[in-house]
Amino acid sequence: MAQLRRDYPKFQALNSEVLVILPNGPKLIARYVEQTHNPYPILSDKGARVAAQYGIDTKHFLSISAFTPTVLLLDQAGLIRYTNYQTSYIQEPDNREPLGVLAQMAAEAAGAVIP
Repeated sequence: MAQLRRDYPKFQALNSEVLVILPNGPKLIARYVEQTHNPYPILSDKGARVAAQYGIDTKHFLSISAFTPTVLLLDQAGLIRYTNYQTSYIQEPDNREPLGVLAQMAAEAAGAVIP
């Protein structure tokens, strides 16, 4: 999540918001946010109901519920415009590709012609 923290201003410049959803409880998330001064919201999905709605695969590793990092970009109509599913729960997705997709979405919204 350090990469998201570093690139957060780039996401904001593209009129977007980063929401991180974790399978941890709210107390653990609150401690993490307090320690890291995270600039974007981190939401609790204890029980993995939201993950299941978006078809995000959950698995158990040493009896700790872990999600593989997944990036979804939704447009203002709620349509999924981009997905990236990592194969390891310790991998962090690269931000360059989603930032490029967001730039394209912003250009489309502004009426620019995209080749």
